[in-house]
Amino acid sequence: MRQKLVSVLMATTVLFGGSVVAGQASAATAPCRQNVYGPGGTGTCVKAIQSIANVLSISNAARREAGPIAIDSVYGDQTKNAIIKIQRAARAADHPNTKVDGWVGPQTWTVLCHYGAFWGSDTRARDAYHWAKSYAC
Repeated sequence: MRQKLVSVLMATTVLFGGSVVAGQASAATAPCRQNVYGPGGTGTCVKAIQSIANVLSISNAARREAGPIAIDSVYGDQTKNAIIKIQRAARAADHPNTKVDGWVGPQTWTVLCHYGAFWGSDTRARDAYHWAKSYAC
């Protein structure tokens, strides 16, 4: 049954131009989604936030002003400002309950992990995005 479901998901993804990230964790087990991140935070989950925010800035015109930001694993002003812009865009679009505060908690993780992406010819952004989504989402 599971193999059939995976086949259906992959076929649907190919038909509609999406992407599949192998090994993606569930929201309940993803190491990053269990915590809240904000100014002063550091580490691998902050790096994942930065990587996803960068690709969202490439792939979505409404969020383009959010990036690019340095992927340095430090949640500074640049990361906070990018998250605020992503939160505002999500709130205006299809996530009206998203709190706009620059912190990445459950609602913002949902936003970051929800959107697909397009990175153009930027293979470094693509690789960072795939890693971040599989690690954090």
